[in-house]
Amino acid sequence: MFQVRKYVQFNDLVIDNYDMLASADLSGGFKTTTVPFSYTHGSYAPLKGRQQFATEQSLSMTLNLNTKKLTCDQRKFYKRYLQQNLLIAGRLWAVEGEQLLWTHAFVRDFSETYALERYVVHIDIDLVLYEGIWHKADPRKTFLQPYSVCNFEDIHHFPTPLECDCCLDCLPTSDPCPSCLSDCEFLNADNSLCEIQEDVISAFYNQCGDSFRIIHNCEVGLDIWDDERMLGHKLCKEDLCNHLIAGEFYSDTLLDSRNVTITLIGTFENPEITINGNTMIILGEFDGRLTLNASGDMFYEPDECCPSKNESLPINRLQIPENNTFGFVVRNGMNQVLVETNNCCDPVCIFIKEERLTI
Repeated sequence: MFQVRKYVQFNDLVIDNYDMLASADLSGGFKTTTVPFSYTHGSYAPLKGRQQFATEQSLSMTLNLNTKKLTCDQRKFYKRYLQQNLLIAGRLWAVEGEQLLWTHAFVRDFSETYALERYVVHIDIDLVLYEGIWHKADPRKTFLQPYSVCNFEDIHHFPTPLECDCCLDCLPTSDPCPSCLSDCEFLNADNSLCEIQEDVISAFYNQCGDSFRIIHNCEVGLDIWDDERMLGHKLCKEDLCNHLIAGEFYSDTLLDSRNVTITLIGTFENPEITINGNTMIILGEFDGRLTLNASGDMFYEPDECCPSKNESLPINRLQIPENNTFGFVVRNGMNQVLVETNNCCDPVCIFIKEERLTI
């Protein structure tokens, strides 16, 4: 069955049921422009790449805020809670089928419609999704907490103004703010998207009011899982006597992803890394972990037995052979990997971590 994209959270504002989201219209486009031919049919379209580049998207939503099940004291602060979330640029979350998605957004316009109902407020919101693309949530960095609208006071501490930041960035809690929903104790493997994905997806499409609050935290993910499980697709030497790593991996990214991080672990010299036909070489002898990110930053962490510290490598250690380009691209489907390690006796593995994207 085809599943529509359901918008479930903006910043900390949880859209917790179908009645709350009255309507949502998403629009986007692509940057390709045409120039009409003067003396023949049609137009010239400068399509240089395999895929078009997206323009920013816009999302118009109408929210029906029903405060009937809130206490009298909570109703005093609920609108301020809503306004605080609309003022801040942040993550917009959506669920589509079995996939949790997010993108960066900010509110451009809003309007509040006069309502005769005693406990209902209608608000129209126009959001700008300035990246023009959506990210598929990392299941080991995304955590979900059971949520009801009555919990909103636990996220922002309203009764005493500005006593604390309510540990929204997972900082140690202070005494005036003991009941924050963002408290670090909640962030554990059992509450990660990785562990409860099926339950979460069914809950988001449920007609009932209660839902989940989404918390994205990279640092906690690194603390929970062993390091290698966070590094992405893993390919290793199949034969220690062979100096090559050769293989392929599958990616479900819809858009070509250029935000790719490469990690090599083992003993190797002048590693020559080729992904989907594009090659880059990192000059030097290494025994430990070597990381190359999408910006060209390189970090070397020697083996634990060595006393040297983690170091940043200069950019002149990165060599791009003729007819190759800077950076790697991971595409939807199977991706080919070839690594020349220049080492025939020691184990070496490569890890590829791409940002999975869609529109």
